[in-house]
Amino acid sequence: MISAASFAEPINKVELDQDQTGSVSSEDAQEADGVRDMVSTTLAQGNSATGALDGDSEISGRQTLDGGVTAQSLLSANGVWASVVSTATAQGNALTASVDNGALDLDLEQNAGAGQVSALSRLRITDYAAHTVQTASSAVNAVQTSAEGGQDIAIRQSSASDSRAEARVDAADAEIETSVVGAVAAGNSLISTAEDEDSILTLDQSQSGATTATARAEIGNADYGVTAASQAAGNTATFQNDYGDSQTGGVQSNSGQVRSETVILADQFANGYATGSAHAVGNSALTSTIGANTYSGVQQTNSGDVIANVTLTGGAGGGLGSVLNATAIGNAQSAYVCASCPVGVTGEINQVNSGAITARSSSVQTGQVRTMTSSATAVGNAATFATQTRGD
Repeated sequence: MISAASFAEPINKVELDQDQTGSVSSEDAQEADGVRDMVSTTLAQGNSATGALDGDSEISGRQTLDGGVTAQSLLSANGVWASVVSTATAQGNALTASVDNGALDLDLEQNAGAGQVSALSRLRITDYAAHTVQTASSAVNAVQTSAEGGQDIAIRQSSASDSRAEARVDAADAEIETSVVGAVAAGNSLISTAEDEDSILTLDQSQSGATTATARAEIGNADYGVTAASQAAGNTATFQNDYGDSQTGGVQSNSGQVRSETVILADQFANGYATGSAHAVGNSALTSTIGANTYSGVQQTNSGDVIANVTLTGGAGGGLGSVLNATAIGNAQSAYVCASCPVGVTGEINQVNSGAITARSSSVQTGQVRTMTSSATAVGNAATFATQTRGD
């Protein structure tokens, strides 16, 4: 294992104590007959902390949520000449911290009781839209950090809340030239990047609520194609370090159902492809390092059912082709190193899965179509390790 990182006396020291009870909601509703562009952004957070710091920094404390959090973007139009872009983001407890010219020492606890954190991005078109992008994301507990120096991070995230993200286009009688629909849902989430120094991440993530991501596109004529993707994770952690040794350890435990659902109903997509994907995982941990050693040793336990479904129904109009992928995994852990010098990966992996893991891909094309490609992959426990010499 990598030795503990060394940090100087902090220049910045922040102590955090946030407690949110009751509901938090945001909604943006727009309706038009004809319009050139529609842009909508909604954000709802139970507890929010944001830091942009210079020099060695220390952040500690807790965030507690007892209540629901909802973000909705609701758009409707007869015709849109150019583009529609809408984003809905809901987070229960959220912390974002970036450090320039120094290291980050973070010790944070996030707790959420029973409730729901939900995001909905919905678009209704009755006649025509040129280009549309609908995205929705939800996370009960979310941490995102970056530091130009090293990081020593201890994160404890516990949630009994449901996390739901839904993005949808309702245009059964309309033409949309290009359309992208995406939904991402997580119970507990961590994304962290560091540079130039050794870094340590210690995790304790526990999720017992249901996590659901739904992407749905119903379009009469998806002229130049449609892309719909959903991604759901009970617990997820991504740790990246450039030119400093990395160590990731701790535990992830998920007992709630994790479901990713993607549905495409396109009567026509004659000039493009219909592409759909659904990815669901109980626990996920990824450690990625450039130019240094990596250690990964997260204990993962999943007892919740993990389900990934992707469905396409194409009409008489046919199209260039369809590409579908469904992936369901109980526990996933990966460690990756890219370097031009002799460095390597070490790991101690303990993965236990008792949940039912199901992946399903279904394509029905009533008219002629050039190609149909699809896959479904279900794995109880997956561990992946790779080293790559730069230039290979």
